Amino acid sequence: MGAGNVAWHMGLQLLKAGVRVIQVYNRSAVPGERLAVKLGTTYTSMLEYLNKKADLYVLAVTDDAVGRIANTGCFSKKHLVIHMAGSVDMDVFAGKVENYGVLYPLQTFSKGRTVDFNSVPLFIEANSKDNLKLLKRLAYKLSDRVYEVDSEKRIYLHLAAVIASNFTNHLYAVTEKLLKERGLSLELLKPLIEETIAKALSMPPHLAQTGPAVRGNLEVIGRHMSILDNHPEIKELYRVLTESIMASGSSVIRN
Repeated sequence: MGAGNVAWHMGLQLLKAGVRVIQVYNRSAVPGERLAVKLGTTYTSMLEYLNKKADLYVLAVTDDAVGRIANTGCFSKKHLVIHMAGSVDMDVFAGKVENYGVLYPLQTFSKGRTVDFNSVPLFIEANSKDNLKLLKRLAYKLSDRVYEVDSEKRIYLHLAAVIASNFTNHLYAVTEKLLKERGLSLELLKPLIEETIAKALSMPPHLAQTGPAVRGNLEVIGRHMSILDNHPEIKELYRVLTESIMASGSSVIRN
């Protein structure tokens, strides 16, 4: 269910693993039909027309849509229903379906960009031992990295993923904007970005930190802050992150 980035990659991986996808549901027809064609299956935009012969229903939808769909009562109690959301508790299904669980892929997905799904960590949870066994069997068809993690721990994984991926990528976008204003390209920072990531993965990140904040170079920091006077939102980001790196109650940067 769904036709976004996660659904697209999940559908293709299911197909690759030899799992037959018998239907795609999505409220918007164009992306739903495109995914259905890609998977060689049928499409519907109406929950009442869900194929009741399915053994498994996969909710690859936005986090806030999981509860809405779960509340519709469109699922048969005898079938297994799972969602793929990092921040949604498994108990969103409690009292609505009899067999349910979670399969959360910790990765960033974009249509048109290939991801080695076999190496994507999958975090699974189910409401019974039998359902967990079924879900684990499916998960190992999709990836070599499968972990049993409950909802409480999964939300921390999701939080960490947002900070490590989404926040970092946003900073790249901010950086690109500043460089473009001076006729410079983000491509010039590519070796730096690659080395920073490599270090963070090969040693404790706090030991890999460099720059004026670590050195306590307030003169350089002040110069940077002045440059950002015409970008108050970016300036505030710079201030907050610099103070966090300095990690000292007495080292406060003033505007």
